Amino acid sequence: MAAIIIAVIIALITRPDITIKEFAERDYSPIINILLYLPGFFILMGLFEIWLPEKFIAEHLGNHSGISGAFYSFLFGTIIPGPLYVAFPIAAMLIKKGISRYNVALFIGAWSSIKIGEEIFEFQFMGLKFMLLRLLFTIPFVILSSFVIDRVQIKTKSESD
Repeated sequence: MAAIIIAVIIALITRPDITIKEFAERDYSPIINILLYLPGFFILMGLFEIWLPEKFIAEHLGNHSGISGAFYSFLFGTIIPGPLYVAFPIAAMLIKKGISRYNVALFIGAWSSIKIGEEIFEFQFMGLKFMLLRLLFTIPFVILSSFVIDRVQIKTKSESD
């Protein structure tokens, strides 16, 4: 309910020329969906700030975390529900805490293309063969693109120094 009220207020502020009838006839479901995710997102961000100390992040997901850090980042990206626009602020917070760029790219790649909840629906509607074939192509691509992003970022950073 609060999300609907906020959506109405935002719409009336940004478009004062619109009538109530025109406002009622529009489809504001994308805005309402975003506003419904925000409270949980802010709670999640606050809990991450408290529960994940920088030492833990640096040790398990930092530059020297190796394969285990990559695995945790990939797994983290696949199990957290929510739309992709939530992943970027989480990734920014993790970068501030010391996660490696490679692991950030893995996290965002996994979040955007390999969600466990979505894989269940894919299996149900498209079948096991399709799901496995898509994962066979998607997982190596996410890993390779994360590696390339990390290398390009490191090269760009060293050239600017």
